[in-house]
Amino acid sequence: MQRVSSDDAGEPLLVALGGEDCPWCEAGTLRRETFKGDDAVVCEDCGTPAVRVW
Repeated sequence: MQRVSSDDAGEPLLVALGGEDCPWCEAGTLRRETFKGDDAVVCEDCGTPAVRVW
């Protein structure tokens, strides 16, 4: 089981996907950020959200 900090305990899926390769483009990596005001994991290259929590 993956351990997460108390700040990340509410969104373990976002933590787990951070750093993964983007499934929509060849160059991007997924990172945690906000997307349209919601917590998300977004490709740093193409800007496509992989997961968005609202």
